[in-house]
Amino acid sequence: MAYLTCPDCMMPNPVADDAVSYACFSCFSRIVFDTCPECGLQQSIPARWQTAFTCGKCGGRVGIPRTRLYSTSTKARAVQGYGYVYPRF
Repeated sequence: MAYLTCPDCMMPNPVADDAVSYACFSCFSRIVFDTCPECGLQQSIPARWQTAFTCGKCGGRVGIPRTRLYSTSTKARAVQGYGYVYPRF
């Protein structure tokens, strides 16, 4: 069981290790996981972000895929941080 911090409300949530998304218990936001292609940071982001997010480590732009497959998605057990809105203010 992973305890991940919601990138919206910053509250910790218990998440199954093999999950590819979850709903925050505090703010009910749907959170998904993605990996930065430049630095490899595996991070959580709100699902409502449509086109891109800013990597939490290198600050680069990461495009969000239109379709997410379970087999290629980042799993909760590997998440190391969280992304920011693009462009980051």
